[in-house]
Amino acid sequence: MMKRTLIVLFFLGMSVSVFSQTMMLVNKNDGTIDSLLLSDVKLISFKSGSASGSQTMVQVAGGTFQMGSQSFYSNEQPVHSATVGSFSIDKYEVTYELWTAVRKWSLTHNYSGTDSIAAGENGFNPFGTNNPVTKVSWYDVLKWCNARSEMDGLTPVYYTSNKLSTVYRAGQIDLTADAVKWTANGYRLPTEAEWEFAARGGTNTQGYTYSGSSGIDGVAWYSSNSGYSTHPIGTKSANELGISDMSGNGSEWCWDVYGLYSASSQTDPKGPISGSSRVLRGGSFNNGIDICRVAYRQNNFPDFRIYNVGFRCVRD
Repeated sequence: MMKRTLIVLFFLGMSVSVFSQTMMLVNKNDGTIDSLLLSDVKLISFKSGSASGSQTMVQVAGGTFQMGSQSFYSNEQPVHSATVGSFSIDKYEVTYELWTAVRKWSLTHNYSGTDSIAAGENGFNPFGTNNPVTKVSWYDVLKWCNARSEMDGLTPVYYTSNKLSTVYRAGQIDLTADAVKWTANGYRLPTEAEWEFAARGGTNTQGYTYSGSSGIDGVAWYSSNSGYSTHPIGTKSANELGISDMSGNGSEWCWDVYGLYSASSQTDPKGPISGSSRVLRGGSFNNGIDICRVAYRQNNFPDFRIYNVGFRCVRD
């Protein structure tokens, strides 16, 4: 298993560690060491006893990028300009352990009953602990994000209607963008544009094919190296922002309804207004190299619980 060394400046009593021109040293599979400049990154820790525990988020400085690709897949075209604001994103995919801790809390805090949050699974044929949670639907994830927010004393993001008065805690509701409190400080799924921007390395991008490299083996668990199993989070090299597993391991739900791209420039796009399926990104342990590219797009119905699909959260 690949080991990593992260050099950080840490101040006791502070909840945010700001990295300015800080280097992250990463041991690669071939034994050499790469350094990543994290000039625009903040690693955010959480208060003791929170749902997130030691889970780390990476602050992504907003910017403009070219979304999509000129591949032969028509749903990645046309390449277009997308601008996203700043946000924080989980450094790692949500683990089964974290999912279970939040779900356990939710069952005694108004999230039980019909269509309560699913138990999920410990990855698939997993190696050890800290595998990404899988077999969770898009509906499950939105409710779980709200539970994680409430458990951490934050304002939930998802509501049952555009009145933004009733927190989404039960059932299977095809929420529209106006039922989302986008300015709340709680957890939510990334939009598809946010996901791709972070996977490409944000403003630190080197233009890689996969998240962190143009050679897949060092950055992703995929069909040729995974042994048809999920693996513990963070055991492959991170990308330019220090985010792990955005290619391979588990595919990841995004907020957006799935639809074709527009050629026009967009700012903070949130996907089509209506549609029957939701976006998946990143590829998984059983996918080939093409599907693990940062531009590749998949979709599935929001009630599907699939053995190779998990997620990560963002916060504003």
